[in-house]
Amino acid sequence: MRTKIKAIIFDLDGTLLEVPNGDLFDKLLVESLMEVGCEPPSREQRDLLWESGKDYQKVLKSWGVKNLKDFWDVFDRKDLEARQRLIATKEIKPYDDISVLSDLAKEYSLGIVTNTPVKLALLELNTFDLTKYFDSIIALGTVEQKNAKPEAYGILKCIKELKSTPRESLVVGDKDTDIIAGAKAGAFTALIMRSSNITKVKADYLISNLYELVKLLKHFPN
Repeated sequence: MRTKIKAIIFDLDGTLLEVPNGDLFDKLLVESLMEVGCEPPSREQRDLLWESGKDYQKVLKSWGVKNLKDFWDVFDRKDLEARQRLIATKEIKPYDDISVLSDLAKEYSLGIVTNTPVKLALLELNTFDLTKYFDSIIALGTVEQKNAKPEAYGILKCIKELKSTPRESLVVGDKDTDIIAGAKAGAFTALIMRSSNITKVKADYLISNLYELVKLLKHFPN
């Protein structure tokens, strides 16, 4: 028998916010590598960085990055500039279905676990007036890069802050890294199939939008 869900933990970019596809952020990665004097590897190799979790240092060093802080300083600067521009042009914007957050927040403890650096995550959340819905916001980019999803660290930290347990928690995300992290933490997982995401990992549940999440939650005990 399913336990009652007390906490819902969301990814941010691509789950709650519509963002340009991965080509933009891959472009920032290429530019950042070149700025610190490294020849960018193949796209296939570059994609591994976002899935590397605790091994990210090993990946970057294998590409010739000598000073990790310098690299992330460059990448974060470019990322911030890009997000500010894309917010202004409305290329980064909330999905329409985030309207359900106000009702969900009345019944569940809500959290965010994102691999975006905290400064950028708060820029997005505050710009779109979303911060008020969340009791825990865990941003793992740069400062806690070794703990980034697919590691379970951020999910477990968020569950603790939400005063829940893994089997009373549901992780909602649009990428394999979200589902892997949620599964490692022992939580239920729901993959939200936004327009462009391609995944290989099987989640506990598959949803097309957040309206379907509301319906899914009705199948858990009250």
